[in-house]
Amino acid sequence: MAKEKELSAVQHNEQDRIKSGTFEFIDEYRGRKVSQFTGARGGRHYEVEGYQFDFASVTSVTGIVNKIGLPDWYKRKGIEKATDIMAQPGAQERLALSATLKNERARKHKNNTWQTELYEEAKSGPQEAMDIATGFGNDSHDIIEFLTMNQMGKNPELLLINNALWSNYEEYMPIAEGFKAWLRDSGIEIVASELMVYHPAYKYAGTIDLIGVHPSNPTSLLVIDVKTGGVFDEAAMQISAYAQALEYLTNDPVSEAWVLQLPRERPDEWDADKLYEVHKLNNIAGYHDAFIDALHLKERLSEETWTI
Repeated sequence: MAKEKELSAVQHNEQDRIKSGTFEFIDEYRGRKVSQFTGARGGRHYEVEGYQFDFASVTSVTGIVNKIGLPDWYKRKGIEKATDIMAQPGAQERLALSATLKNERARKHKNNTWQTELYEEAKSGPQEAMDIATGFGNDSHDIIEFLTMNQMGKNPELLLINNALWSNYEEYMPIAEGFKAWLRDSGIEIVASELMVYHPAYKYAGTIDLIGVHPSNPTSLLVIDVKTGGVFDEAAMQISAYAQALEYLTNDPVSEAWVLQLPRERPDEWDADKLYEVHKLNNIAGYHDAFIDALHLKERLSEETWTI
C-alpha cells in the first residue's frame, strides 16, 4: 500500500528566493522544482525534479538524536497541566466520578482513581505545549520571511501571511525586534530566505531560513537558522548539512553556519535588554560527518530488523 503523503511546500525556481545579483546554483542544478512532502505520521521528505528517489529531510534525520533536557521539559509541562486541572473548581470530584464510571463499565476489575484520571488528562500537557511552540515558531518564520523578502526586493504579497497572524502581531514583536536588532548589529546582508537546498550525493534536502553575506567576507556565504526556542546540539548537524548542500549546489564557499536564537520567552540568564543570541558553529565538516552518520542510522532503523 502506498504511503500517504501531503504536499506542504513547493519551490518552483530557487531564484525566486535569492536576491538578484548575489549568487546562483550552477547550471546542472539551476531551476529544478523542489517539493516538500509531509507523511502520514508527520515525517518529511523532498522530491526534486529530475531525480527518481526521495531526499530525506534534514530535520527528520536530526530528529533521531536525543535532546538532553527534553525529558525534564516533558515532566514540567505535565506537572503544569496537572496543576491547571486541579485549580479548576470541583476538579477532584469530577475526576473521582469519571474513575467510578470507568470502573463500573469495565469488564474486568479496574482500580481507576481520581489520581489515575488526573494522570491521563495531564499527559496531553507536553504535546499541547509542543503544538503551541511549533505554531509560534512557524508564524515567527513567516514574519522574518516577509521582512527579508521585502528587503531583497521580492514581492511580499506572494507570501501566505494570514490576517490572524498580523492581528496578533504584538505577540511576535520580540521576534521582529530581535531580528531587526541582529541585522543592525551584525551588518549581515540577507541574500536568500527560506531557500530549499538538496544534496544529490547524500540524498538529503532541507530549507535554509536565511543566507547572508558578511561585509568582512563578501565572497563567502553564511547559513543562518532561526530558533524561537532552545538551541540543542543537533542544530549543529542541521546547519552543517545545509551549508554543505548549498556549497555543493553553488560551488561558492560557505564559510560559516550560525543559529540565531530569538526566543519567545527570554531565558532567565539573559540581561533584560538582550534581544537575541548568536551560536556560531565551530566545525562544519565535522558535524556534517556526524549528520551523515545519523542519516545512515535513520535508514537502518527504517528497515525490517528481524525475520521470525
